Parts: sequence; C-alpha cells; structure tokens
Amino acid sequence: MTVNHWVAGSSPAGGAIRIVPRVLKSIDSPKSLIFLIHSLGFSPKSKQFQCHKTNSITVLFSFLYFFCQLPLLSQGNPPPESPLGKAEQILFVTAKAGETTGSLDFYTVTDGEWVGVIEKIPVRLGRNGLLSGLEKREGDGHTPTGVFPIQRIIGKSKKEIRSLEYTEIQKNHHWNDNPKSKNYNQLTKQSEKGAIPLWDSYIYELFVVIEHNTKPALPGMGSMIFLHIWNEDKPTSGCVGVSKEGLETLVSVLDGDKKPIIFIQILD
Repeated sequence: MTVNHWVAGSSPAGGAIRIVPRVLKSIDSPKSLIFLIHSLGFSPKSKQFQCHKTNSITVLFSFLYFFCQLPLLSQGNPPPESPLGKAEQILFVTAKAGETTGSLDFYTVTDGEWVGVIEKIPVRLGRNGLLSGLEKREGDGHTPTGVFPIQRIIGKSKKEIRSLEYTEIQKNHHWNDNPKSKNYNQLTKQSEKGAIPLWDSYIYELFVVIEHNTKPALPGMGSMIFLHIWNEDKPTSGCVGVSKEGLETLVSVLDGDKKPIIFIQILD
C-alpha cells in the first residue's frame, strides 16, 4: 500500500524549505534489509559501502546495516542491541573527509515504514571536518562522528516539544567547556571559568544537544557538541550548524517517544 508522506527539503544556499511527497520501502527484518542493500548496489562485506546510487535512501540503509551491531557512543548510555534498537527516528549528518560542509537527512517510522521527512538540508561542520568520536578532543575543531541519542533540546523561547527534555534558558545559563571544572560539558546556572554564556549568542537561540561525552563527561574528550543555528559563511568549532528555518522544522518533527538518534558519518 502506498501512503502519502511529506518530505521537507531546502536549496543548497539554505533557502526556503520545500515540501514534496516521498515513501520509503518498509524494512521488517535483517533479511529484508540485506536484500534492499543488494538491490541498491551495495556490498555488505566491504568495510565502507561503495554505492552506485548516490541518494539519501542509499545513505540511510547502508548506514543502518553497517552500524547494526555498534553501541551508542555517548559515554554512560546502556548500549542497545543496535542503534536501531528502539529508534524510530534517525537524523543523518554526512560529509566527505576534511569537508566543513555536509548535508542532513531525517527519517521516521510511520505506519511501520521508514519515511523520509527532511532531505538534503545543508549543514556546517567543524573547521577541521569530521573525526571519529573516539578520537575527538577538546578544542580540536572536529565534529565527532558516531551514533548519539537525541534527548535534550534547549532554547530561548517557550516551545511544545514531544516527549523530549526541553530547557528554556535564562540569562544565567552557561555551558562549561573547561576540562578542569567539575561542571565540564554540563549546562549550569552559574558563571565560572570556562563557562560559555548561552543567552548572548544567536547560534544558541535554539539547539539540540548531541550527547557526545556527556554521561559522564570525561575531561578533554570534547564538549558543547550541539546541532545549532549556523553562521552560514563559517564552519563551527565542532558542532553541526543548520539554518534557523531548518532547525525549527527538525525540532517540530522530533518525537521522544520514537527514541530519536543522530548519526554523523564520513562519506567516501
């Protein structure tokens, strides 16, 4: 049965989001997933999948297969059987090695099918591109790759967020990026050495916490990794930047009951 779903996309320059219909094939077992990967031109035996069709659907299913047995990389989170264990929403951020720009795709399960919701929104990455989350270090300018749960959204205005933790920040809210502080990589309501004020910056008007090195926060392993509003003309310090319009759209469709995750990966 074909069901009409909607896909929001944007122009490469970050222009207005467009809405188009899109339906993805249902995946109900590892066998059907492998079959789909073969049909799309992938070799599941290779370390890095070599695709013959470079569209967001191939990106989605190659990643799902390749990471089907890897735990979440956020420290302190109980590893599920796979990143898909309970996840019914997946946000993909992809870029080539060394690049500071990439794209974002968002999928959700609707009526038992993986459905494209947002496709090919441009993003800004760290000034030194992507790097394995296990190698990420404080101040290195890299955006960490890996699979991370989406649990918290933070912003300056009142919002209705579906089943996710939402903090409406005030002028005294800071985020600490000092590895020597007991509050390293934590949201605090106090100013101290290494604490970055969130209220004063446009990019923190709204952001999603990427749960890299958060539970617990290991000193020097990286902090303040967010999906936040971009400066369109500049790379980030290690976060993922997106247009304000794109971020607002993402937040509006995220649903905590669907156990969303963010997947950041280097493309060959």
